[in-house]
Amino acid sequence: MSEAKQAILSRIRESIAYNAHIPNETTMYTNTLQLQGEDLLENFKTNHTNNKAIVVETQKSQLENTLNEILEQNATNNRQVLYNPDVEANMHSLSSFEMIAYTKSIDSMRDMLFGITTSVVQARCGIADLGIIALSSSPNAPRLSSLITNTCIYLLSKDNIVPHLFAGIEFVKAYEKQRSKSDILPSNIIFVAGPSRTADIELQTVFGVHGPRKTYVILY
Repeated sequence: MSEAKQAILSRIRESIAYNAHIPNETTMYTNTLQLQGEDLLENFKTNHTNNKAIVVETQKSQLENTLNEILEQNATNNRQVLYNPDVEANMHSLSSFEMIAYTKSIDSMRDMLFGITTSVVQARCGIADLGIIALSSSPNAPRLSSLITNTCIYLLSKDNIVPHLFAGIEFVKAYEKQRSKSDILPSNIIFVAGPSRTADIELQTVFGVHGPRKTYVILY
């Protein structure tokens, strides 16, 4: 064994031994992001809009109508819409579009998937102080559906808005444990701030490089 490798392993052993005896002290900083008032819904709407997402409010009874309006606004020549089977909207009522449930492997749907421009995904919860939404992957909620299309529409119940990130993680964990009837967590817990964006060397922001160029959240 080389001296360099021995040195690395020695440091790892020392670190493990030291960290095993770190006292359980209280957190020095908590709630560093302050909410503007106590209204979680209004905080979420403001912060998520600031993240360049489009927030649309509706009622549960009008969810399909609102969804149809957004789909019509973003309609292209390809009127196919990809959706996860766990969404809380009746997708078959939107008869003017071809609704495609993401129920097969990517290998069997590859040619179709990369031609669809819009997807509909169920969000687990919204996090008010950051203005982000939380997703979790499962057989009925494939991860790729929120990445592959140009436009992604997230459905979010107003009752599922929590104050901060820790509460969001706990919410998703509780949801997944209830769904799977086990303590096994999903392979992915995803936090989405809004449309995908990056910046080049000249600091020019470009949308849609790593995911959707446009995102909506329908609050119901």
